[in-house]
Amino acid sequence: MIETIGITGGIGSGKSVVSRALTSMSVPVYDCDSRAKALYDESQELREGMIDLLGEAIYDTPDGRINRPLLSSRIFADAALLARVNALVHPAVRRDFDHWRRRQEAEGYTLCGLESAILVGQALEQMIDRLVVVAAPLELRLKRAAARDRTTEEAIRQRMAHQLSQQELIERGDAVVYNEPHRPLLPQLWDLLEQIHSVGVKPSSA
Repeated sequence: MIETIGITGGIGSGKSVVSRALTSMSVPVYDCDSRAKALYDESQELREGMIDLLGEAIYDTPDGRINRPLLSSRIFADAALLARVNALVHPAVRRDFDHWRRRQEAEGYTLCGLESAILVGQALEQMIDRLVVVAAPLELRLKRAAARDRTTEEAIRQRMAHQLSQQELIERGDAVVYNEPHRPLLPQLWDLLEQIHSVGVKPSSA
């Protein structure tokens, strides 16, 4: 049975950096964010659900793909609508991940990763065996995220306020990987993999 490590962390922590490093170490990683975006167009079931919820206009684009600006404008200030959209997207992602994981197992992998910014407290958390939190100092996270998203550090702080704090994530996690200049990343990941292979799966503390 293939084992799954969940990879999460706050904004600007460097989850994707850790995922890419693990991939280079022969641990395939499923990126929830990129797959969720793709599934709006690839999943017929999700597509039909979105049309039922938001109307045909949501796919009225030259290439027939979802109108992302329209979707963003509709859910930006409507928490109830956002919850209904998530109720469609999250099950689609879980199904997609399950199929992806089965393919990895069929190819001979014994360990895979699942990267998600909102993994803790979600149904996806039940699909992992171990939760790894990517951590970094707040000021570094602010600078990274502001540069990446071309916005202000204050805007990033406002987004952070709607997520679990880094300390809360660490308390929920089974292991912590520090993504900061004075702590080389690869040795930490090799240690993590050695621990997983030596002691086996440790159920997530959730």
